Amino acid sequence: MAELSVGVLGCGNMGGAILKGLAATGRYRLYGWTRTMSRLDPLLAMGVEAAKSASDLVEKSAVLILGVKPYQIVDVLQSLDQKLLAGKILVSIAAGTSLKTLKKACDGQCTVVRCMPNTPAMVSRGVFALCFDKKADAEEKACVQAIFSELGLCVELAESQFTAFSALIGAGPAYVFDLMEGLVMAGVTLGFSHAASRSMVAELFAGCAKMAAENPTEHLMAMRDNVCSPAGLTIAGVNAMNEEGLSAKLGRAVLKANKRGREMED
Repeated sequence: MAELSVGVLGCGNMGGAILKGLAATGRYRLYGWTRTMSRLDPLLAMGVEAAKSASDLVEKSAVLILGVKPYQIVDVLQSLDQKLLAGKILVSIAAGTSLKTLKKACDGQCTVVRCMPNTPAMVSRGVFALCFDKKADAEEKACVQAIFSELGLCVELAESQFTAFSALIGAGPAYVFDLMEGLVMAGVTLGFSHAASRSMVAELFAGCAKMAAENPTEHLMAMRDNVCSPAGLTIAGVNAMNEEGLSAKLGRAVLKANKRGREMED
């Protein structure tokens, strides 16, 4: 069976991470093209091939992943020979760019998919929301889902849920890193070195995430309460968090991000 050819147009942080993750599997024929071609240098040693131009990339790729900025999407697609897009699967990872806009920009020549990743995709632990054009058949859907499942968890969502996903999961790493930083600095205050505190906090989050994933039916509050002994130090810390309304603050942050996302939709 021939290798599936996947091309990434725009190889910045996320586009490059996708190429890197797929290259590690050894299951795809990979191509990249970006305005600053030096970005591809670390990927060439992994087997990624540099396309000669954007058009060359499209011509060689059965699946084309657009990693350019949202404001560049329409111009980039319209600059291509539309005939080259015929029969391809076009996946956009640009936030806020609708399927309608994508289909119009490529003149309906190809199957269009929206994908919203988050930055842990860079370490193959991403969460990807996928929304498919109505013309996508079962084989095309399975193809795209297989590609992104190599890099993390895939969920198929209605397009109307994409902004909510972005506010909760796309922006989620920012909230998590903020929480981690607070704990790291608390560790430094308690006398640990910054390096030691960061290492321990990173492992703390990784371990808790694994526990939550492997025990999906156990309520998170029950898992929290299992750590709290009567009159102990943990409950004292939890009570302090409750006084500050940490959970409510996180909820408000997500809702605020969702509101801003709605304002930005095209």
